[in-house]
Formats: sequence, structure tokens, C-alpha cells
Amino acid sequence: SVLISVCIDFQGFTYPPHVGLSIGTATDPLFVLMEVHYDNPSFTEGLIDNSGLRLIYTPVLRKYDAGVIEAGLWVSLFHNIPPGMPEFVSEGHCTLECLEEALGAERPAGIQVFAVLLHAHLAGRAIRMRHFHNGEEQKLLAYDDEFDFNFQEFQYLKEERTILPGDNLVTECHYSTVDRIRMTWVSNILV
Repeated sequence: SVLISVCIDFQGFTYPPHVGLSIGTATDPLFVLMEVHYDNPSFTEGLIDNSGLRLIYTPVLRKYDAGVIEAGLWVSLFHNIPPGMPEFVSEGHCTLECLEEALGAERPAGIQVFAVLLHAHLAGRAIRMRHFHNGEEQKLLAYDDEFDFNFQEFQYLKEERTILPGDNLVTECHYSTVDRIRMTWVSNILV
């Protein structure tokens, strides 16, 4: 199956012309699931939802099959954020061993990244996706230094970026809990 998560104010997502999602083969998804998050903090009546999913298909194969690589913080009982913190930084590491295992056998020439979705919850204030190749830090893959939970959408890269087996990805998440008096437990998605 394919999970499509539609965030607040999401304006849509389209693959580049040379990229497509393969359908119809034995290894392709059989189902598509669309998840919609609604937000109506003022309880306005009469709002109409026009969320939907439009799939456009063609018999013309694209040069690249689309995929998703998830990198970031592992959600667990061990990740928590103290209350009253103006800034608290957590890092998630997708190490060279991780990418070697994930890409080495099937994608030894690496993968091409054309878009990034940075995601956090209410305590999130900034997110940076750092990329290292041969131990050298590259230009940031993506960042949002003014993260707003109510406005999350894909960032299309100006130029596609190659991620190779043996590279490192570091997701840096900045949180603020100045308005909280209790510990924020990441495992229950209250961040």
C-alpha cells in the first residue's frame, strides 16, 4: 500500500516529468490510503472539504521509479523534551552503515532526491536535513528555520541531489516547550 498523508494547508504534490510511481507489477502497491488531518480551531460551521487524490497514469514508463526514504528521529519512550525549554535540539542519524545496507545491493549508484517533506509536531520550531558525503558536509538537503505545524508541504529541490550508499543524513529538530509545564513524551506524539 501507499500512504498519502495530507497535512494542513497542503497544496498538492506532483512528481517531476521523469519520475513516476510504478503500478501493475507484482511488486507494486495494491492499495492507496489517503490520510487527512482536519483543523478547525475556531469551530467554524459550514466548512466544506474538497480533499481528494488524483492519480494520472500513462503506459509510457518514466526514467525513474519514485520511492520514499524516511530519515529522522526514532519515536520511542527514550525521546522526551523537558518543559520550559526555549530551545531543545534532538538529532536523528541515518548513518553510513544504514544507507549502505538500504541502498548498497539494490541502488549502488544511489538515489536521486527531488523533494523533501520536513515534519514535526506542535513543539517543533526548526528542522534541518544535513547531508554528508565522504565525511564532508554538503549543502543542506532541506531546512525550515520557521517551522509551522499548520503549514507543512514538500520542498522541491532546485537541483536533484544524489544520496549514495555510505553517505550520512542527519535530521536536526529544534523544539520549544516554554509554554509547557510537563515533560513532552515523543512516543505519544504530543510534541
